[in-house]
Amino acid sequence: MQTLTLTKNAVKSLGPALLDSESKPLSAFSMPNYQINDLDGARTALSEAEQVIRSQEERIRQLENLALTDELTGLLNRRGFTLALQRELSSARRDANAGGILVMVDLDGFKAINDLWGHCAGDDYLQAVAHALLSEVRSNDTVARIGGDEFAILFTRMSEETGMMRMRKLEKSFNSRMMQWRDRVLPMRASFGLSAYDGSATPDTIMVSADLKLYASKARRRIRGS
Repeated sequence: MQTLTLTKNAVKSLGPALLDSESKPLSAFSMPNYQINDLDGARTALSEAEQVIRSQEERIRQLENLALTDELTGLLNRRGFTLALQRELSSARRDANAGGILVMVDLDGFKAINDLWGHCAGDDYLQAVAHALLSEVRSNDTVARIGGDEFAILFTRMSEETGMMRMRKLEKSFNSRMMQWRDRVLPMRASFGLSAYDGSATPDTIMVSADLKLYASKARRRIRGS
């Protein structure tokens, strides 16, 4: 069988490890499980190397997604949401029309669900909350679970006035929902807080502002007993 002569230019895509230190033509080289001495062998080795690289890249993407995603609900977690918020604030610094609304959502009475019916009920409840919130937003908005019973919604390119109307509609819709769990019906209840943002905001300041309004709303709900 004719030996294939490989020059540096011909094999540079296979990596520096395939070249000798003086960049001289190579008459044969080795890779794991391969003795390459013909063109078919070189093609096979290249194909295998490309498959390994694709597999590793896919695994990296999966790990990155896991690091940014809440496993229970499939929403972004706090880290993923913070990155999304940072991107939106960067966009708002470049474009005065790119501001938006951050809405914080805190469930009311969630601990009682866990205490009375167990963590399976609590997990199903959180998944139902995620579905309910996603059903109320646009495709370009972002919903995240940023804590145990705390969620956040990022409405992009929206004025504060419009955002306030959207939040009130969302609050009314969400708090009228019920969740069927086995033979029981569990009411879905939450408090909401809103903060508008523009290019001058930071993730910390906007989240603190929305949190303060959320807990003011929660206090009012407790006083009313609703």
